[in-house]
Amino acid sequence: MEKELKKKSSSGRRVKHLAIWLLAIFIVLFSVVPFLWAVSTSLKDEVSVYASQPTLLPHPVTFENYKAVFTDSNMMKSFGNTIKVSVLSTIVSTVVAVLGAYGFSRYKFPGSKTLLTSILFTRLLPRVTLLVPFYITISKLHLINTYSGLVLLYLVVGIPVSIWLMKGFIDALPYEVEEAAVVDGCNAFQVLIKIVVPMVAPAIATVAMFSFILSWNEFLFPLLMAKDSAIRPIAVSLAFYIDESGIKWGTLMAASVLMSVPAIIFFSIAQKYIVAGLSEGAVKG
Repeated sequence: MEKELKKKSSSGRRVKHLAIWLLAIFIVLFSVVPFLWAVSTSLKDEVSVYASQPTLLPHPVTFENYKAVFTDSNMMKSFGNTIKVSVLSTIVSTVVAVLGAYGFSRYKFPGSKTLLTSILFTRLLPRVTLLVPFYITISKLHLINTYSGLVLLYLVVGIPVSIWLMKGFIDALPYEVEEAAVVDGCNAFQVLIKIVVPMVAPAIATVAMFSFILSWNEFLFPLLMAKDSAIRPIAVSLAFYIDESGIKWGTLMAASVLMSVPAIIFFSIAQKYIVAGLSEGAVKG
């Protein structure tokens, strides 16, 4: 009887593990196949792109689409614009998130809970409802078609979530460590920089990754706020491969693949810091 129960339990675990593996494989394929298809399309010539029976493997392989992107001065300018705005937004957003989260976590003042909740209001509303008030505000500040205007918009959208993410990590830190640092002669700023920041390194990497990808992929706000091609980001410039003559799929996919490369690199670097930080914390604990 016990042997039969063990067999049933073992078979049940196998079925469960198989189901988990199949689900994981499905999720991976669902995520990777569109990107692989974009890479494949970017390596096809115009005849292959519009073939009645398209194939995943390009034949013949051509790099003309990538050549067209690299020789397009407007597209290269858009790449540079996106890098500038995304890096600056990431740095400012991460610094503000650390300072704001530490303040909300360690200092209690009248209305702190209400203020902490209210900063999420911009994330609760659909983006479209914020276009008009944001446009009016940026216009009054004379920041339309400027890098500063785009950075300010990205900060308004990204900082609320960044503060909430960072606050959760800081809340979990033992306060006794900070008290010991104060006894040793550290002031509040030194406690933050020397004690708290190293302990929340995985959270900082997560917030930086979130802020960078948000700024890098944003389309709606820069479409309205950056009409000048001199500061137009890459996400908006991709739309100009769609015109009255049709969709230039080859060059569009080539530019899309090139656009995803910096985000993938940044994600890989941030992921290493996240894993390293978590592993170090586990060993110390």
